[in-house]
Amino acid sequence: MSYQNPLKDLAIDQPRPLKVICIGAGFSGILTAIRFPQKIPNVELTIYDKNPDIGGTWYENTYAGVGCDVPSHVYQYSFAGNPNWSKFYAGGAEIQQYLKDIAWRYDVEKYVRLQHHFEKADWDEAAQKWTVTVTDMKNNKIFTDTADILLKGTGVLNKWKWPDFKGLKSFKGDLMHTAGWDPKFDWENKTVALIGAGSSGIQVLPHIQPKAKRVIHYMRGKTWISPVGYASEVGGGVNRDYTFEERKEFATNSQKYMEYRHQVEGVMNKSQLSTFLGSDIQKEFWVEADAFMKRKLERKPEIYKSLIPSFPPGCRRLTPGPGYLEALVEDNVTFIGAGIDHVTETGIVDTNGGFHEVDAIICATGFD
Repeated sequence: MSYQNPLKDLAIDQPRPLKVICIGAGFSGILTAIRFPQKIPNVELTIYDKNPDIGGTWYENTYAGVGCDVPSHVYQYSFAGNPNWSKFYAGGAEIQQYLKDIAWRYDVEKYVRLQHHFEKADWDEAAQKWTVTVTDMKNNKIFTDTADILLKGTGVLNKWKWPDFKGLKSFKGDLMHTAGWDPKFDWENKTVALIGAGSSGIQVLPHIQPKAKRVIHYMRGKTWISPVGYASEVGGGVNRDYTFEERKEFATNSQKYMEYRHQVEGVMNKSQLSTFLGSDIQKEFWVEADAFMKRKLERKPEIYKSLIPSFPPGCRRLTPGPGYLEALVEDNVTFIGAGIDHVTETGIVDTNGGFHEVDAIICATGFD
């Protein structure tokens, strides 16, 4: 008797070989490299990443003031707590180093192929496999690989684009996007235009303001900036440093450290109740956030009127914005609550007709 698809000569409890491809070696890719080999027998894993090093968004984003707006002791792998975080909200370089340390600890690199750019993936119905097309960026060669399972670990903070402002590319001064930051850029004693007040713009302003001659900050929208809630309850302020004694206790007393992690997570999770529209907690938070911003901006009440949204907190992602409101009221910061009409060789004309000559333009305008 012959069989078109004969049974394989395998033990009943022997798992079949499984090929997995993951795109991206950031938080998701590193976790895949740790957990899949631990949990799945007979797995073959390959992770492709276009960058020269692991880290994903924390490798790519190096703009002035880059950091995370989630508490450090929450923004980490649950099984790989770091008792040595320096601040309540960690900076980008510290997070990148954490990822590299974890990758070394778990021997992640053996699964990763750096400088390999994912081009496309096609599903082969007959073979029941993915065909993945990849470019080896070191020699510019294109090849294909196959997998039973394909994971997309590229995140959303990856593909940035220039804003479509008329005349932007005609500008003769320094021009950069926060996601394409020039590490050699020196803003000291320069007049800098900062466009946008999302997570990136809010972090850039307090970092460049002290040394810039002047910052012209353009923001056409409205947003809530408030650390009230878990940041003030367990953070001891907006963003404080952990003392040497605290870090030592976290490192030597695992129970104490776990209790602190649970405390931060508990308060943070509870704060999500403020996003329930019309709830008493949201109404209370709304009043507190409004009062906080009004107090911080009392030196320039016109900014408060321009910045405060009509929608309640939680409709747009909240950010603690350490130092942002304080920087806004400094004498060398000009807030423009309008959009960009066009850019000239020497400056920017806003939608109200105002013109400001600048030495540099920073576009903190987000991703595609």
